[in-house]
Amino acid sequence: MKLRYFGTAAYEGIPALMCNCRVCRAARAAGGRDLRSRSQAIVDGTLLLDFPPDTQWHAMRFSLDWNAVAACLITHEHSDHFYPEDMVMGRPDFCPEGIRTDYYLPAAALRRLEREMADTGLADFGGRVVCHLVQPFSEFEVAGYRILPLAADHPSAQGPLFYAIERAGVRLLYAHDTGYFPEQTWEALRTFGRFDAVSLDCTGGLQTGYRGNHMCLETNREVADRMIAEGMADGNTVFVANHFSHNGGGTYAQLCELAKTYGFMIAYDGMEIEF
Repeated sequence: MKLRYFGTAAYEGIPALMCNCRVCRAARAAGGRDLRSRSQAIVDGTLLLDFPPDTQWHAMRFSLDWNAVAACLITHEHSDHFYPEDMVMGRPDFCPEGIRTDYYLPAAALRRLEREMADTGLADFGGRVVCHLVQPFSEFEVAGYRILPLAADHPSAQGPLFYAIERAGVRLLYAHDTGYFPEQTWEALRTFGRFDAVSLDCTGGLQTGYRGNHMCLETNREVADRMIAEGMADGNTVFVANHFSHNGGGTYAQLCELAKTYGFMIAYDGMEIEF
């Protein structure tokens, strides 16, 4: 399985548009891996994870072939992860030879999409957008992938999810916009099997005490330790920290310095891992 990170930032991106903090100044000066767009990733070039307002930019920068996208999993309704306004690009009057896309999304995101459809006057964007409501802990299959939606600890959203993904015995946990997992989620993870790769929210970066709504590297290590102790991961599991805010206080190099002591990789825009 391959996971490619298109965007690796929280809502503001890095550097944030209107910010002059140390991290944002450093990112403007350094460029490269310190420049982060809003979070999005893709599995095997076919399973898209979230639809942020930077999707058009990601498609151009990383040569995303939309013809190969079998489905898109949405985590929650916040605009940095779900921007249905840009789905209008695929409607027939804008795109005569458009492509059908299946979106799997929680109820609050579905309601937001339905409002956008109503505002455009198109009930379903000409059949190009196909919606599937997903519920936490209710498995489904799409394009050969087994998907388990999990309840996130992200109280600023309504019914937020993150996803466990399996294909041919290889398993990925993509857990973003969540704090330390709810116990019901831990219970569900025990039944899914050992993970080959785990990508964890690290909005708090170098800060400490981020346990609710988001995590930091300190909490990432706590999650990894528990997963290993309970048999959900082992020494061969790839652990990645992702979804960074300038408020986390770390440049790419500073994040890497601490992360290597925890056995974590630090994601950057365009990074690909295979496991």
